[in-house]
Amino acid sequence: MITNTIMIEPNQLLQNRYRVIRKLGKGGFAQTFEIDDCGIKKVLKVLNLERFSQEESRQKAVDLFQREAAVLSRLNHPGIPKVEPHGYFVLYPETDELIHCLVMEKIDGVTLKQWRTENRDRLLTQEEAMSWLKQLVEILEQLHRQELIHRDIKPSNIMIRPNGQLVLIDFGAVREITNTYLQRQRDNITGTVIISTGYTPQEQMEGHAVPQSDFFALGRTFVYLLTGKSPTEFERNSRTGKLQWRESATQISREFGDLIEYMMATFHGKRPQNTQMILSCLDDIVSPQPELPPPPPIPQIQHKLTENKGKSLISIVWRFLYNQNPVSPWEKVKLRRTLTGHRDIIESIAISPDGQTIVSGSYDATIKIWSLRTGELQNTLKGHNNRITCVAISADGQIIASGSYDQTIKLWSLSTGKFLQSLEYRPDRVRNIAFSPNGQILLSIGEWEIKLWAVKTGKLLRILAGNSQGARLVAFSPDCHTCAIGSLNGTLEIWHPSMGRKLRTFANRMCGIGAIAFSPDGQILASGSGTTIDFWHPQTGKLINSFSVESDSIASLAFSPDGKILASASGKIIEMWDVQSNKRLTKLSGHTKPVYSLSFNPQGDILVSGAADQTLKIWQWV
Repeated sequence: MITNTIMIEPNQLLQNRYRVIRKLGKGGFAQTFEIDDCGIKKVLKVLNLERFSQEESRQKAVDLFQREAAVLSRLNHPGIPKVEPHGYFVLYPETDELIHCLVMEKIDGVTLKQWRTENRDRLLTQEEAMSWLKQLVEILEQLHRQELIHRDIKPSNIMIRPNGQLVLIDFGAVREITNTYLQRQRDNITGTVIISTGYTPQEQMEGHAVPQSDFFALGRTFVYLLTGKSPTEFERNSRTGKLQWRESATQISREFGDLIEYMMATFHGKRPQNTQMILSCLDDIVSPQPELPPPPPIPQIQHKLTENKGKSLISIVWRFLYNQNPVSPWEKVKLRRTLTGHRDIIESIAISPDGQTIVSGSYDATIKIWSLRTGELQNTLKGHNNRITCVAISADGQIIASGSYDQTIKLWSLSTGKFLQSLEYRPDRVRNIAFSPNGQILLSIGEWEIKLWAVKTGKLLRILAGNSQGARLVAFSPDCHTCAIGSLNGTLEIWHPSMGRKLRTFANRMCGIGAIAFSPDGQILASGSGTTIDFWHPQTGKLINSFSVESDSIASLAFSPDGKILASASGKIIEMWDVQSNKRLTKLSGHTKPVYSLSFNPQGDILVSGAADQTLKIWQWV
């Protein structure tokens, strides 16, 4: 067997430049030495191949070591060890194989694991934790901006300098997100697996690390720093799989604890999607939005205010917005029909204003037009060359709009299926679209921009936001004056689209907003975040009510035309709620995969659902 005995001794001169001072330590993959480089103390990291018996694994270790050298040499940040372009070199001993070396900046200080050990009697305060988290997120921003994933964040891989600056070290597991890497992910080909027990998320254990994998590990690191206990010491919730760590960190606020939980979500799609989301959450914890004043009294219930002096105005408004008659039809629902024909996920559906037609958009890049009453497939529209994420129908029932990952919005005639035009301006993958209630404006959300279009001319009227920062959902208010925008970072905003002005931000959940819907009278804005449904007063931002679903994260919400019923989709389950009492009337099950879209017919007796099982289902109360 080939060995790799590292023959480096104190006082040895390497490359006619680096004088070895002393050995610092030995880890799984490398030995480290303190060296002198023309009067400057640095660290020499030497690859240790003794533990590898197979040639393939030895070559993989060399590849990772060389990748670390290449990455560090191109990064420049006080939180990342500096490596000069010529810092990597190879020694050629006479009797052994090559010795791979890397010279890097010497970081004075201790690791956070050592810091925790030295400070056993003191828990990290929230102020300290927030400062450290901000530093580390800003370091990760440098990596992720260059399409790099660290993959091994843990307390022993973070150092603190005497001046308080944190430094992320050990880039031996770093991974570049190349097109080849993404293709391997799509093809479900497992990559190199790097595991640090307690800190590595499930997708990385399976060889499919993503940038959000670093956020998971960072969240687990702060569990350790805030509690003094390894994440493996905590029990998990048997239903959700979440660590039960909060009672061991009583020094932090609920909001900061929620942020740590957000970073550690089991599924990477439910974690912050980029570093800016985490920084935004930190800013909101430091400077929370001021509470908005209550709405002005409503004239027709003014006489009731004196009878309820001790009650909040919102609860009074809520009580009198709807009558007290019980809602019963949706307590008994029957599955009338299942429509098949799509060959991939159905993410979006719309029903025509006359209640005669269903339009569905699918990841198979087709739009299908169906008869609502008979279930007959009337037309299939082809023109997109990538997944269709959203469809909408204009208020007059004449135009279908569709948005796609092919970076276009297309307009079609509903009656004939004829292609009308494409809306294109600075190509951007389209996430969501909505017609204004008067049908004159179309609002689109892309990965980078929120745009306002004139439907008749196809002209871009304005860019509502130059950087959508995770915006994914849009809904117009019934009066056309405002719209709501929901984002993956948990924010819910009200905009005046024609003026291009944001009026207020009144929600900041630790989970992204998965669904939004206005009630038909515009008095309620419903949002789904995780498993929670919130009812908001859109004119003031006041929270009216909250309740939870029993299943998975909420993917779609829809009000019945009379505003008395709310349908919610979470996982494979659809739940029907009485809006006034928040009572669940019934639970519909029939889809075999998650439901992504819900829509009521104008008459309010039919609900249509579209799902990942490639089917549409038509439900009707008995």
